[in-house]
Amino acid sequence: AAAAGSNGITKPFEFTNVGTQAPAPDGETPFRTLDSGVKIKDFRLGQSSAGDGAAAAAVKKGSRVSLQLTGRLLNLNGVVFYDSKKNDPDGFGGGLDLTFVVGDGTAIPGLEEGVLGMKKGGIRRIIVPPSLGYDTSKDLLEPVPFTADTMRALDSVIRNPRRDSTLLFDVKLERIK
Repeated sequence: AAAAGSNGITKPFEFTNVGTQAPAPDGETPFRTLDSGVKIKDFRLGQSSAGDGAAAAAVKKGSRVSLQLTGRLLNLNGVVFYDSKKNDPDGFGGGLDLTFVVGDGTAIPGLEEGVLGMKKGGIRRIIVPPSLGYDTSKDLLEPVPFTADTMRALDSVIRNPRRDSTLLFDVKLERIK
């Protein structure tokens, strides 16, 4: 079976419902689809308290967040185009977190929306539809690949209107201010 995509191109049905083809295994929560079309699935909720008895802060617009992040291109069978652990300019192997202010327009809109509500230490999988991913008519927003190879892989998907540019991010919230 096939379904027409937003660009009029017919896609196999399996690609129109990414992340929810099969029911979640027993005990696992399924993906939640937000109003915008972003899909999220929490693997770990993060801190429930700040250590002093106060409730832990959740990400909201205006929060400055630092993320460990892996970005994959679903159209290329999950090829990794961004991995914050490989952003290692000093060579000590730790990698640098991706840091941005939610809502200030420096990161792709689907990623910003996907991290809303997370708490420190939380781990979430975020599926970003093409409409909330990279906009090729503007400067590239974060996360920007580090190497020419991963940039070519990303470009081959986002600059080709015949390809599905759905993105998958595995995110761990390291810090929030």
